[in-house]
Amino acid sequence: MSTEDTRKRSASWPLYLIGALFVVGFSSVVAWNIELPYLAYSAGPVSDAGDSVLVEDIDFYPPDGELLMLTVVTQDVNIFEAAIAGVDPTIDLVRKQAVRREGETDEEYRNRVLQQMDDSNYRSIAVALAHLGYELVPTEVVINELVEEVPAADVLQLGDTVLTVNGRDIESVDDFPPALEGYEVGDTIDMTVQRAGSDVAVEVELAEREDEPGAPMIGIVLGELTEPPFPIEIRAGDVGGPSAGMMHTIAIVDSLTEGELTHGRVIAGTGTIDLDGNVGSIGGIRQKVVAAEAAGAEYILVPEANYESALTAERDDIEIVPVATLDQAISFLETLETA
Repeated sequence: MSTEDTRKRSASWPLYLIGALFVVGFSSVVAWNIELPYLAYSAGPVSDAGDSVLVEDIDFYPPDGELLMLTVVTQDVNIFEAAIAGVDPTIDLVRKQAVRREGETDEEYRNRVLQQMDDSNYRSIAVALAHLGYELVPTEVVINELVEEVPAADVLQLGDTVLTVNGRDIESVDDFPPALEGYEVGDTIDMTVQRAGSDVAVEVELAEREDEPGAPMIGIVLGELTEPPFPIEIRAGDVGGPSAGMMHTIAIVDSLTEGELTHGRVIAGTGTIDLDGNVGSIGGIRQKVVAAEAAGAEYILVPEANYESALTAERDDIEIVPVATLDQAISFLETLETA
C-alpha cells in the first residue's frame, strides 16, 4: 500500500464515522417517535373515598381512618420506553386492544370511562343504601352492560335509559320479556332510548344466546335507577372507570353508620360493584397494590378474581385481602382492632 493510499484512507475515516453516527441518530429519532401497540401501566394517585361522599338531611359519621381508592396511570410507549418498562417491576405493558375499542379516539375513550364512573357511582349508592335497609323506588331502566360483538353494541350505549321496546313502555326490568315474545334470532326490534337528554329511536337486530342456542337476546344487562330517600352523591373528581365501586360503597355504609369500619386504620381497595353487591375484577391490580402501600395502607381489599395477580406485585408488608362480595369486605373490616 502506498503512502498516498494510506493518507486517503486516514482522511476518509472521519467521514465514515460521521455517516455511522448520522444513521444511529436518525434511527434513534425514528424509533423514539414510533408508538407500539402497548400501554404502560404505572401506579397512579390515591384519594380517600370517604371524602367523595356527600349527603344531606341525615346523620353523617365520617370515618376516623381512611378508605383509599386507587388509580392507574396509562401512557403510550415507544421502543425505548417499553424497554425501560420491561425491567421495572412496578410497571406492566398491556396491549392497547385489551383497553381501547377498535378505532376509538382519545375523546371517545375518555367519555366512555367517565360514563363508567357515573354508572359505578349510581350502583355504589344503590347497593350501600340497600345494605343499610333503605327502600329504593325504581325510576328508570338503564343499560348497565353491553355484550361485545352483537348488533346492539353498534346502536346502544352504556347509560342509555330504555323508554320503549316495540311500542311498549318500559317502566321496570320486568317489562322486557313480554316485549320480546314471539321474536327470533335475526329479527329486528324497535327501541327508544334517552341519551344525553334526547330521545333516540334505534333498530336492534336480535343475537343468539351463547348459553341457549336458538334463543334470541338483545345483548344488554339492565338495571333500575332508583330514587334515594335523601340527597346523596359521589364526587370523585376527574377519575374514570368503574374500579372504585366497592370502596365508594364501603365509604357510604361507613359514613351512614355509627361506629367505625376502618377502626382508625388506613385501608385501600379496588373492585367494581354490581347491583347484587358482587365485587368484580379490574385492571392494573399490581400497580394498585404498589400505590396502596406507598400511601401507607395496611391492607388492600382486592377482587377475588385478581388475587393471584395481586400477590405478584412489588410490595413489602401490605396485606392483600381477597373479597368476592360487599358483605365479605365489610365482615373483614369488622374483625380489625382499633389502631
